[in-house]
Amino acid sequence: MGCLINQESNYAGDFGAAFRSSAIFYKPKNVKTILSFSNYWEFKNSLSVGLLVTFRDMDGGLIARREVDFADGNVLNIEVQEVEEGSVEVEAFSSKNLRIPYAAIMAVYETENSISMVHSYGRNHSLIELEDGKGITQARESCWTLRASENISNLAIFHNGHVALEEQEGKFSVVREDGTEETEKFVIPALKPFETFVFDAEQIFPQLVEYLGDGIGWGTLHFESQSSFTRLLIVWKNSVTGEVQVTHSNFDYSSHETNTVDSAKPAYMVLPTVYGEIPDVLVYPKFSSGTYLANGEDEFSSGLIMRDNPSVLSFSRTDGELPARIVTAVTGACSSDVSIPYECSLGVVHEKRPPKRFHWFLVSSVLPSVIHITAYDKIYPSTEAVNLVVRLYSDSTKEIDEVLLSYDSLEHVPSEISVDEIFSLSGINNYGCISIFSHYGGFFVFSSLRKKNVVTLEHSF
Repeated sequence: MGCLINQESNYAGDFGAAFRSSAIFYKPKNVKTILSFSNYWEFKNSLSVGLLVTFRDMDGGLIARREVDFADGNVLNIEVQEVEEGSVEVEAFSSKNLRIPYAAIMAVYETENSISMVHSYGRNHSLIELEDGKGITQARESCWTLRASENISNLAIFHNGHVALEEQEGKFSVVREDGTEETEKFVIPALKPFETFVFDAEQIFPQLVEYLGDGIGWGTLHFESQSSFTRLLIVWKNSVTGEVQVTHSNFDYSSHETNTVDSAKPAYMVLPTVYGEIPDVLVYPKFSSGTYLANGEDEFSSGLIMRDNPSVLSFSRTDGELPARIVTAVTGACSSDVSIPYECSLGVVHEKRPPKRFHWFLVSSVLPSVIHITAYDKIYPSTEAVNLVVRLYSDSTKEIDEVLLSYDSLEHVPSEISVDEIFSLSGINNYGCISIFSHYGGFFVFSSLRKKNVVTLEHSF
């Protein structure tokens, strides 16, 4: 059995003494990789940090370590050139409690024919977290979409922490769309401190393509860590087109536990439009055991693919209280010639979730960038006028551009805004950051980048 992951503690920022905040990212071979992050510590929390970036090879060997700062702008873009394949760790240190031990950083992966981005997923726990029992080191990771194709590789990337791991037996489960599940046990070799390990679905489960047939499936990995957060980077690669897409895994809530919600309303997903289209929805299968209804009528107890969706989805449970966390995703492709759709890991919103009034996210001066805005008015109803304070932070100047966008009501707030319609991006060399503040606490904001016909979508911090 796993551990209890209480969402109320996450909402309250109950992470203990966090004077260090960090994130580790994978650098794939032959893929342009840029880490981009803003000085949100300062503009959101009025905190100063010292920053250290460490580059390691796949075995965890130290390649380089350097200090960086925000002297030239409010955004840092680090193109990873020190290592061909390996990991990059960013650590932020402060003399004051940073409250959250993971650093809000984006990684952008670019090839000739694709673009994809993902927020912070892995990190090495601090000694304080481990001693206080706040670290999650029992790897029960799921929400790994498996795409059956002879040209597409299905990979999951794990970054070991500072404690070496002995050889161990792992467990890999594959759930098909029809709910059928098969499990393989396999050997995970001993891992050195900070080693990056690649789980290849077809190496573990050689019959994967045959087993999935024409559909997709979902993978779950169980193994043990000692010092690193167990979140995985999910990577899909097309060996013919060179396309790469990424997202992150999430907890197996049929093994770990989450708290339940005593709620009079169902939970909701309000779907963004992406270049005018409503995406498909994935409900990953490893949620708290029970029977659920989607939109009040479609019963499910395993993974679910929802297509041709309305803009608002509802989720309820027929045999008990709703869990605080049901992991979902939006997925889609804006062109039929794209072989790997984007996939953005999300969840559901219930009435116990506190309002969120401040959002920030990545934008590009080179690639078309769009802001996607959704409003959970069924949880947070409002008939008031809406003001959005939108600020642009650059990688080349400390100056901050600001515009005020005003709308008569929620229904007048546009679902998509092209960034270049509200800001000149000439002062940004590569990637910048936008923040949005509103007194209305029910917005959920995304941003997207587009290269050729490939789109990548991520939710805001």
